Amino acid sequence: MAPFKVVLINPPDPSNKSWVREGRCQQLDIWGSPFPPLSLGLIARQLKNAGFETLIIDASSERLELDQVIQRTKAFLPELAVVASATPTIRNDLGWFCPALKSAHEKLKTAAIGIHVTALPKEVLNSYPHVDYLVMGEPEATVLELARALAQNNDDLTGVAGLSYRLNGEGFVGPCRDFIKNLDELGFPLWRGIDFDNYLMPIKQKPFSLIGVARGCPYHCRFCASHSYHGRMIRKRSVNSIMAEIDFYLSMGIKNFLFWTENMSGDLNYLHELLDSIIADGLQNKISWVCNSRPDMCDSEIFKKMKYAGCWQIAFGFEFGDDYSLGLVNKGNNYNVRTGVKSAHNAAKAGIAVDGHFIMGYPGQGPDNLQATIDYACKLPLTFAHFYAAVPFPGSDFYDDCVRDGILATSDLNGFSQNKPSLDLPGLPTSVVADYIGRAYRKFYSNPKVIRRILAIPENPREYANLFKASCGFMLNMIKKNG
Repeated sequence: MAPFKVVLINPPDPSNKSWVREGRCQQLDIWGSPFPPLSLGLIARQLKNAGFETLIIDASSERLELDQVIQRTKAFLPELAVVASATPTIRNDLGWFCPALKSAHEKLKTAAIGIHVTALPKEVLNSYPHVDYLVMGEPEATVLELARALAQNNDDLTGVAGLSYRLNGEGFVGPCRDFIKNLDELGFPLWRGIDFDNYLMPIKQKPFSLIGVARGCPYHCRFCASHSYHGRMIRKRSVNSIMAEIDFYLSMGIKNFLFWTENMSGDLNYLHELLDSIIADGLQNKISWVCNSRPDMCDSEIFKKMKYAGCWQIAFGFEFGDDYSLGLVNKGNNYNVRTGVKSAHNAAKAGIAVDGHFIMGYPGQGPDNLQATIDYACKLPLTFAHFYAAVPFPGSDFYDDCVRDGILATSDLNGFSQNKPSLDLPGLPTSVVADYIGRAYRKFYSNPKVIRRILAIPENPREYANLFKASCGFMLNMIKKNG
């Protein structure tokens, strides 16, 4: 008997843009460096281990047209398609792509994963009739259980935790699934269908992959939807498992990584253990990596050690340039702008490029707060900065606040993206926020100190050429978006 086949798809975009749909990261690929679809790879691994046949089609990274995706799917002949989705692209993913896919494959069942469908399952089921199942929360175990049920022609799915679907014509939201306790059990992603030449680290232009380090974040930042997907309890992989995965990628010729976790320094003892293992195995001269972290949980010692162990960039969520705005979003842990300054200087002093992330246009802010953020970003020793429009992503407290206060309705969500302001607030219309975002990019990237820091990153003429190309594309995109 032929194995049950599952295709896992990162959907195409009608405008041929590349989108990242990975956990809370729901954004346009502005650097020309799409992420490998880690969630799809991990789902594929669970399915393969259970005897299913899988194929990943990442239309976003390959810039595939709709008909190309359909042709690849036809050639594979799957019974189930798992589609990655995100708030900014939800109408395209589920209202444009899924109907076209199902019309070409009469018996194909479709399931969607992502934070949006996790947060708003009934709304999605009512709005997108061509999606059969919604996977809520961490998708690996739920998709596996769904595939097993479909393979056995089991129509009773009411006991499948983490699954929503239509039952007797009505949206049925199944019981929540517990978060995965032992992340080591997931193993390494299965990348059938993936070409890592499509995933190149910015500037270095060398293949890279995401390595999942930990899941969960205990903080309560109101703008963040991460907790709705991975929960608040931190679950860390064993250091041995991470080291084995690094060896797995080295055997594939991949030496560049994004260590994928909300807060790389959330447990300093754990981070020291990982860094010690990298150094003990002599990998500090073989691998290069970047990570994300909060700017209030690091010290000068850990930055020096990270640098020695191969870290060349760290991204911090500074968010705002004044403590009043930080209070609005409940950044927590007694974080303030002074703490941000200290961490940025310590990381830069250790030789790590600091990437700052900022939010513009949160309810309760005025133009002075936006200007304070611009001034703050330009005073920090940053190599890169990103200025995002405040977006109430479903799954976040910010979204709940906006619905409660009548700032938006669920029907307003299509196209909501960090790349463009979409909330008209009292005294802070979208046009003003867009203007300040444009000012922020122009002021920051015209700073001679920033230019010198950026020019210090390339290690050879090819990387300088890559830097020039990436910078031009990035700035043109920001000018187009924000004026």
